[in-house]
Amino acid sequence: MSSWKSLVVLPLALALALPLTACSTGGDAQEITPPDKPTPVETPSASPGASDLSFTMPEECATIVPRARLDAFAASGLVLLGGPDGKYGNDYLADATPEEQAGGISCIWGFADSEVSSVTISVAPLSPATRPDVVDSFSEQGLNEDVVDGAATFGVQGDKQLNPAVFNVLRAESWISVIETIGGPVAYTEAVAIAGEIYSTVYREH
Repeated sequence: MSSWKSLVVLPLALALALPLTACSTGGDAQEITPPDKPTPVETPSASPGASDLSFTMPEECATIVPRARLDAFAASGLVLLGGPDGKYGNDYLADATPEEQAGGISCIWGFADSEVSSVTISVAPLSPATRPDVVDSFSEQGLNEDVVDGAATFGVQGDKQLNPAVFNVLRAESWISVIETIGGPVAYTEAVAIAGEIYSTVYREH
């Protein structure tokens, strides 16, 4: 019986030793070190985010909105009356606009026959020092405050009788405003759209 047990134990011992022998070189067992994990590679975003864009203050009304909007104004019979490159320049209004007082420009489009303003578009630089006064002026006007895509907006729909449609957008370094002389839902929607177009022209990729 003792010799039979020896025959069983011996093959079992050899079987347990085979994996260790297969991993050894020159008869000496070596410690196996797992391979290093690959370093992840960041893939750049296909479209620039807000942090990739920088504000550029426009100097002329011709560059404040895209060409398509300028063509739409012309098709509606609107001409540039006030502003740096307007018919009357900065003399169209008796006093400077709040945006002009803040170091920006205001561009006023109106009908050529009556020369009454129809759309006023303004862009001005903004800083932590000037922002509180601007926001306070919006509160005095009774504008509705909201936050859209990280920007503070202040607006009012207005009506077709007396009150204009007003839309302002404040970001860390810029103030964009659009005023439609004849207000109402349609005019307010257009003002919001124009403000978005202005953003696309004054914010550029680094």
